[in-house]
Order: sequence, then structure tokens, then C-alpha cells
Amino acid sequence: MNQKIWILFKNDLANSIPLHDLFRSGKQGNGGKITAVVLLLMGILLLTYNILTAKTLVSLGQTAMIPGYMLSVSSIMMVFLSLLRANGTIFGSSDFEQLAAYPVSEKEIFISKLLHLYFFNLLIGLLFSLPVLFVWATNALVSPILIILFCITALVAPVIPICIGVIFGSLVYRMAAYFRQMNLIAVCLSLCLLGAFSYFIMTQSNQTDSMQDIGTVVYSQMTAIYLPSVLFQFSSIADSFSILIFLFISGLLFLVLTFFGSRYYRRLNLRLLALKSTNHMKPRTIKQRRIFVALWKKEITALFSSYNYLLNSILGTVLLVFISMALLLFGFEKLTKIIPLPVSIETVANLFPMVVAAMLLINNPAAAALSMEGNKVWILKTLPIEQKKVVHAKLACTFSLHFIGFAISILAYIIRLSPTIEQLIWAILIPVSYSAFITTFGLMLIYFYPHFSWKNDMYIVKQSPPVLIAAFTGMALMIVPLVLILFQLLPLFVIYLALCILLLGLAVYFYQRTCTIKFI
Repeated sequence: MNQKIWILFKNDLANSIPLHDLFRSGKQGNGGKITAVVLLLMGILLLTYNILTAKTLVSLGQTAMIPGYMLSVSSIMMVFLSLLRANGTIFGSSDFEQLAAYPVSEKEIFISKLLHLYFFNLLIGLLFSLPVLFVWATNALVSPILIILFCITALVAPVIPICIGVIFGSLVYRMAAYFRQMNLIAVCLSLCLLGAFSYFIMTQSNQTDSMQDIGTVVYSQMTAIYLPSVLFQFSSIADSFSILIFLFISGLLFLVLTFFGSRYYRRLNLRLLALKSTNHMKPRTIKQRRIFVALWKKEITALFSSYNYLLNSILGTVLLVFISMALLLFGFEKLTKIIPLPVSIETVANLFPMVVAAMLLINNPAAAALSMEGNKVWILKTLPIEQKKVVHAKLACTFSLHFIGFAISILAYIIRLSPTIEQLIWAILIPVSYSAFITTFGLMLIYFYPHFSWKNDMYIVKQSPPVLIAAFTGMALMIVPLVLILFQLLPLFVIYLALCILLLGLAVYFYQRTCTIKFI
């Protein structure tokens, strides 16, 4: 590998995964250690789930399908991750100006960015590949040659998803660059793209429901959703040719992407940079506002100024609005024909508050709000205002996003599901409780573990300790009540009442604690 590419890749990786924080003392060191523990736990959970899935296929007599199935599922997940990470990592990256000043070529920068995407996709792929070796290789008489070919295929599997993510990501930014609100348009286009891909997956999965043979169903779904799955054949040595074809196609796509992408990289990034500069230089009328309104508007402006921050912050609201509008337009009966649900309308009415709460948990810009100040944090430190007012503004930004999805969901809930008074009360209290909890918890964490010296906001938005801790905690607080409800271990009103008291009580404590934390 070219030494310059290797150095660029290492620096990019160091900015995305600050391993040096693990060896620090104080808040930064604690934040790094907590992040490592959270990521380790999430990795163990996914690895355990994949091992259980592989053992299930063995019990169904479909051992030969394990490698192809795991490679297909991991590739589909990597397509999603590549679509989400390509913009902000390759195009629209905040470190472009710095990299452009280095004595390196566009090709070397572009390849180092591709390696960055490859590294994270490979980590996800390993969580699917390792169960194959644990289960498939030990439960079937597999040739060592097939095992070697599988390992090589697993290493190459991220290439095609990366190509898909980069190609579509560049098209999104190319179209968004014509609009003044570039980040908003880019996020909307990205969400439309992800929505279309998700709808395609659901429709293709439903087309095979009438088949009786589980092996035929799984194979048909894999090949319909992810076409390269046709080449994932590991039944015998005779299948080696299809695997070699897959390796050849992946290598060819990578070379083509490198050739055209490196030529296009600087041109598009310069256009995006020029557009941002033009927007920043636009004259604005100075208006006198109340302190809270001014600070709240500042938070909204910061939200819309970053593609990664905006996408991460509105994803849950967009999903919630989409689900609510679908429920309003089609009704429960027609919607279940599109997305089969093995539950009654009464069960949906009881679980709807948890669905809304789950969508709100995805939206938590408060967990990154303080660190997003970056090198401009001195402004907050020198403003003659109370810290409580800054806290209120950052909380209000998240609550504003939550309210949009929450209001539309309640409207759809009342019109289409005709809830009882008790169900309606829980539909209001449960999402509000989760919203108050996750917002105050995320903001408290970011005040404990701020990070202002970042070079790419991707780390702050997706991988910083507060974001990961809040996400893992929210997931745990969602899974436990759902288990109690689905297995009917406690009455529904007892579970919901306990949740409201616990979450609102914690929210009040987190709010009071945040107002007393000094980050100066």
C-alpha cells in the first residue's frame, strides 16, 4: 500500500476512534472506557444473535445455507451503513480543506476514505462471519478449501456495498449542491433513498411467503434482495467458480470506483465548500430576540449546518411520520397486507406508545449538542447568560423534533385505532416520558464528556461516548418493558405506570444535575 494512503487512513481512523482516550485519566479517559464497553456489549449481543440464527438453520436441516445467508444479511446491513456514512466521510467531509493542503493526490485521499468505510463495514461483517466458522465449519464436513474461500469472500464482501453507498451518496450530493439548503436537501434525498431500499426489501421478502420449503424461501429472499447472493455458494468445491466470479466483480468495481471517484472527488467537494461559504456570507437582518429564542434558533441553525448531525437527528421523526401517515392513509387492515403483523389490532393499540417511544429514542441531538460547538465553544463560555438558559435551548431543540413526530402519531392513533381513554393516556404519557428521559440523559452525558477538538463531526454524532451510552441505555429501557408486556408477566397498566414514574423521575434528576455541571 502507498505510504501516503496508509498515513491518511491511520489519521482518519484515529479521529474516528480515539483509542488514546482509553489511557487518559479524568473525564476523557472514563468516556473512552465507557464507549469501549458499550461497543463491546453491542458486538457481543449481535454475535450471540447470529450464532443462535446459524444454529436454528442447522436444526432446520439448512446447514449448507449458513455461509450464504450470513454473507447476504451482512452485505444488506453494510449497504445501509454505506449509504449513511458515505456522505460526510467522502463527500462533504469537514476535513477536506485540511487534506487539500497536503502534498497528496486526490486519488490517495479518495482511497484512504474508501479504506475508512471498508474498515467499519469489515467490523460489522466479522460479527456475521465468525458465527459461520463456529457453526457451519463444525456441523458440516467442509473442505479446508471452502473455508479459505469463505474467509476471502468475507474480507471482500464489503466492497460492493461500499461502491453502492459511494455512488448513490455522490448522486445525492450532486443534486443537493444546486440548492441553497444543501444539507436539508441531501438528508431528504438520503432518507428517500433509504426508504425506497427498505420498501424494496419488504416487498421482496413478502413475495416468498407462499413457499413451503424453508431453504427455497431463504434462498429466494436473499437473491431477490441482494443480487450478488446468487454467487455465495459453498456447498462443494464445484461452487468455487461462482465465488471467483464474485471476487473478480468486486475487484473490478473497486478499480472503476477508484478511477472515476478520485477524478470527481475534489470537484464535488470544492462545489460543496463554495456553496457553504456563499450561504455563510449571505447578509442577514439582525433582530432583537429573547435570550431563549435566540439560543434555540442557534441550535436549529447548527442542526441544519451539518449533514451527519441533521440525518442522525431527524431519522426517528421521519420514520415516525412515515408510519403515522401510512396508518392514516391505508388504515390498519390495508397496512397489515403490505407489512404482515402477527398481532391483533388490540395488541397494536396497546403497544403503539412503545413504538412511538422507540422512534423518539433514535432522535437525540442533545447527546451531541455541546460537542458540536467545536472550536466555537468559547462563545458559550463568554456569553453573559446563565448555563440553565443554554441547557433549556439545547433541550428545546430535541423536544421540537420529538413533538413533530409525536403530534402526527397521536392524530393517526386516534383516527385509525380508536383507542380507549386509558390507551390514549398511555399513548401520551409513555412517549413524553421516554422523550424527557433520553433528552435530559443525553445532554447530561455530553456535559460530563464534552469533546471540542474534533476534525470530523461523524465521530461526535455517531461514535462519541454520550451518543453510544444514551443509545444503549435507551435500547435496554425499551427491551425490558416489551418483554414484560409480550410475555404478560405484569399487568399493562402496572408496567406503563412504573415506566412513567421511573423515566420522569430520572429526567428531573438529570435536568437538575446538568444545570450544575460546569464544562468551562
